Amino acid sequence: MKPALQDAQLNVTFALPNGAANVSSGGIPTANDSTGDFVANAQFTILAPALTTSQLPDAGTITYDVYQSANADLSSPTVLYPGVLVQTGAGGAGAAAASFDFRVPTNVKGYVFVKATKSGTGNASTSNAQLTVSV
Repeated sequence: MKPALQDAQLNVTFALPNGAANVSSGGIPTANDSTGDFVANAQFTILAPALTTSQLPDAGTITYDVYQSANADLSSPTVLYPGVLVQTGAGGAGAAAASFDFRVPTNVKGYVFVKATKSGTGNASTSNAQLTVSV
């Protein structure tokens, strides 16, 4: 199914990492393959939640990268856009909510997903980030 209208089925929510680790969202299908180009007028958005100091202590970071994969199981991924969003704990206040909008190239592979990589301590697994698509 190619995105043509905002579709709740094309939104994925995922828990953030606990400690220095990374997690990946589920994939959003582009329905693109080697027989054609992705031409949907679609915009993807990463929504990162506000985090407390226990979730993201001072100097800790969560970096969001956009990946693509030809496979539904997201195997053999390649980075599409590295480091598009970075949340940094600072001033004893955690980190503010943030978002990043992007479009994909016409030769994007069949699935788009986000990987969140956390540095340092703190447990952010009680908060969720989201990858959405809209037109």
